[in-house]
Amino acid sequence: MSVVDNISALLAPRNVVLVGASDRNWSARVYENLRRFEFEGAVYLVNPNRAELWGHRCYPSIADIPETPDHLAIFVPADQTLDTLSNAGGARSASLYAAGFGEGDDPTGLARAVRLRDLLEQTRIAAVGPNCMGLAVGGSRFCTVPDEQLSLLAPGPVAAITQSGMLVQTLSRGLESAGLTLSHLISCGNQIGLTFADYIDALAEDDHLRVIACYVESVHNAERFFAASSRARAKGKSVVVVKIGGSAAAREAALAHTGSLAGSHAAFDALAQEAGVVRVDALEDLVEAASFLARARRPKGRRIALVTNSGALKSLMTEASENCGVTLPQLSNETAQKLSNALPEAEPTMPYDTKRTLATPVYMACIQALHDDPNVDALLIAEELPRAQGIERKIANFRALDAWVGNSAQKPVTFVSPLTLRETDYMLHTRAELTNTPWLRDLTKSMRVMSRLADLEFPPLRHGASDHAREHSELLKTFSAADNRALNEVDSKALLAAYGINSAPEKIVATATEAAEAASHIGYPVVLKAVCASVPHKSDAGLVFLNLHDESAVRTAVQTITQRCANLDANLEGFLVAKQIIGGVEMVIGIHRDPEVGPVVMVGAGGVLLELVQDVAFGPPGLDYARALDMISRLRCAKLLAGYRGAPPCDVSALAQALVNLGSLARDLGGEIDSVDVNPIAVLPTGAFALDGLVVLRESAQNLTK
Repeated sequence: MSVVDNISALLAPRNVVLVGASDRNWSARVYENLRRFEFEGAVYLVNPNRAELWGHRCYPSIADIPETPDHLAIFVPADQTLDTLSNAGGARSASLYAAGFGEGDDPTGLARAVRLRDLLEQTRIAAVGPNCMGLAVGGSRFCTVPDEQLSLLAPGPVAAITQSGMLVQTLSRGLESAGLTLSHLISCGNQIGLTFADYIDALAEDDHLRVIACYVESVHNAERFFAASSRARAKGKSVVVVKIGGSAAAREAALAHTGSLAGSHAAFDALAQEAGVVRVDALEDLVEAASFLARARRPKGRRIALVTNSGALKSLMTEASENCGVTLPQLSNETAQKLSNALPEAEPTMPYDTKRTLATPVYMACIQALHDDPNVDALLIAEELPRAQGIERKIANFRALDAWVGNSAQKPVTFVSPLTLRETDYMLHTRAELTNTPWLRDLTKSMRVMSRLADLEFPPLRHGASDHAREHSELLKTFSAADNRALNEVDSKALLAAYGINSAPEKIVATATEAAEAASHIGYPVVLKAVCASVPHKSDAGLVFLNLHDESAVRTAVQTITQRCANLDANLEGFLVAKQIIGGVEMVIGIHRDPEVGPVVMVGAGGVLLELVQDVAFGPPGLDYARALDMISRLRCAKLLAGYRGAPPCDVSALAQALVNLGSLARDLGGEIDSVDVNPIAVLPTGAFALDGLVVLRESAQNLTK
């Protein structure tokens, strides 16, 4: 039987054994929660130093309890936790609370982590943790979370998984405040036992669930995580995450907390979209996204129709949409006419301001017209929940809209309160009555969430290597890499050319005379560069000369480069003479290996702008043409490519195809390459040409070239 088979024992055990039960640790709270939630199985207490605790017998060891243990809640320190698992008595699952298993790269802890991993593999115990706060499951009324304020769990639409123990309490209270029923609460800790992927796979089988809300510091196996998320999506579940990785400091903090280095947001997002994972920026956004997805499906785009009855809110909504990436749709003429017929005094533009609370028939006519517009992906309606009885027209509108959403709406429709307010009992009751329509809180936060929820549809990615992968891998072995694993520019461009990424006419030469002959053949003006793998950034070292218009300039450049390489003690392998490309827009494309999710493809503003403005977008290996165009469209510099201030438009299709080709390289050789940098690639009115290229091998692949 495998660990995965034993997940059922983790979620619905036959009995629970509290190892290290004491009134001086968390076990007392866990014991009380098991009683409070009316867990139906037996609860056994193990403590060799106590005969009785809380009016119940304490057993000296696991071996002394009267039946085979099913779930062990282990409250002892790290070394004793290992001893307990070594003598688990046939237990199928466990909650491991102890820290000291490799957080912060502590050598002793790392050794314990190895032993723990081996023990779990040998015993096949499905373990949550270590360094966690247990789990709680509404369906089985099972709880090992030591939180005496935890609300009663029940089968419902939302499950929460958090890598932080303390956030168990914070996240559960936040979801409860949004009126959500929490069915599962899992603190996964360091994931030496089960991982996010295991939990997501198990939760995807729950028919009551619609949302799996996660706080993620690091993903142990990105391929498994995204595959599990894809399977959950196929079963109608949405995975929403707050992910650490927005800064280098945050990534290092994750390493200290759980012993795993987090990857970057950009790389995570490149693969998350394909798997249907929604990443949000904050815990409050996670709660609002879960609130939305518990009742509605994701919108198919970012064109959100906004409705209000306040001129001030109309202005605020307009600014919020611009700041949060929401697109205000251009309403069709037919929709504008329907709105004018229903409410002549309101201007049929976005945001749509009704100017007052409408009678229900008019209110619904306006909502229906906006919903039916083909340019609208979702509706966001600004309303306030009445604090007490007395505003019957509003309540009638809410109820009519909620019934219509449940019966007829084909697109997501949600209410949003302009602010997050303390809610009265009447407000809570009114919101709870609206079973079909989400109710979000805070205008800007909700707009930010709606932008992230957009479910852009692309054709399925092509997985597996290309037809020429083996041939290209053999080509890579013919190149010689410097000690820093970088290929020289000639070899780098040869690999790029094998994938259809073209360079300008160029030739490698050995002498000044050969350089002059090559320049004459190629045609002036030319560029002259050192071929020198040990100096990957040649411009910074003064090893690139531009605008060479005659033989004398070429010979002088050769002499200067030779002297500078000698001063740098660099291995000069030759000179590259290339046609100088004039005009167009300089972009960058490349492959970046993230420590967490692996290789991703990148495009952005190139040349000196790359580091200056950092206008980049990322996509998955093996991306197709549609995804490549989407990546380019997300760049601020896309305006330059379209033709700016009288400049001719550039060949965006050629740039997109170069990205697709680079994606094939990432898919085929991602295991052998650490990075690829094509900076710049000149995008002209016709065609795109790699003006420079740098391929860096992974350490494990370096020997392939020797």
